[in-house]
Amino acid sequence: MKIDNRRLFTYPVLADGRDDYKTCKFTADVVSSFDAANNLRLEVSCQTNCAEINRLIANGDAEYLLHVECPSTIYRGVTARSAKNFSCTIPLDCVRKELDITAFVVLRRDVKNFFCDDWNEDFSGLTFSLSKGSPLAYRRFQPLILPDDADIFKNVGSIFSVYKRPPDAEKFFKPNLEDDKIKIGLNEDDYAVYRRHCDNPTMQPILNAMIILPTLVYVFEELKQPNAIDNHGSKPWFLSIKAAYRRLNIDLMEYLLREEKTSLELAQEIMNLPLTKALESIAHVFDAEDS
Repeated sequence: MKIDNRRLFTYPVLADGRDDYKTCKFTADVVSSFDAANNLRLEVSCQTNCAEINRLIANGDAEYLLHVECPSTIYRGVTARSAKNFSCTIPLDCVRKELDITAFVVLRRDVKNFFCDDWNEDFSGLTFSLSKGSPLAYRRFQPLILPDDADIFKNVGSIFSVYKRPPDAEKFFKPNLEDDKIKIGLNEDDYAVYRRHCDNPTMQPILNAMIILPTLVYVFEELKQPNAIDNHGSKPWFLSIKAAYRRLNIDLMEYLLREEKTSLELAQEIMNLPLTKALESIAHVFDAEDS
């Protein structure tokens, strides 16, 4: 719902940029994040110092409402609460590129003789009978720009964790799928090299191809097993991979079980050709040394 201060109402409405009220304010904040399934989560906080509006909310005659709309997908969602702090979750496949967000106070039922002594002189001495759904206050936010990238491995730390194995452990690296993140154990020497270079943007594609790619091949092999969902279906790393495929309109488990692609091909696909990125980085490193 795109609403601005040029919109005409037949009664006073509380909002920044409008002069219907003299001193009262309506404030609202929205904090966005992505949950374990990579769905969009909005944390909402609303507040007004208008005693009359607060009284309507306390009596159950009005409530806070968050309206969201995605122009790209035509998704619209409404969350209404009596509490001034609340949250809502929007399914991943419902939103893309940007999200229009507006916070309101709206009436839950018809109200007669609504009056506030903070109205400006244009409304002095007037009362209003308002119908259910009428907005009493609003705040429109700048559009929320959403990441339009299905490659969750751009930020490897989102589902992978690399750690140092004990000195007496086997020397080869070993993935562990039992925790919230996919844990990759390196021997002491390999881990030292990894730590020295892992924060270097030029080296990250190389490390991804060396460490993350084979790990992901192992993950896909495990997910093809008959008991995969029972073992891993609730783990955050699995939900994140599943969500990455949902961005591509693909059901992960159906896709895996078709066996049209090997696990190696699947890993390269979702990582968006990691070997190519690694070779480009290697070329960049040597070109820089030769210059």
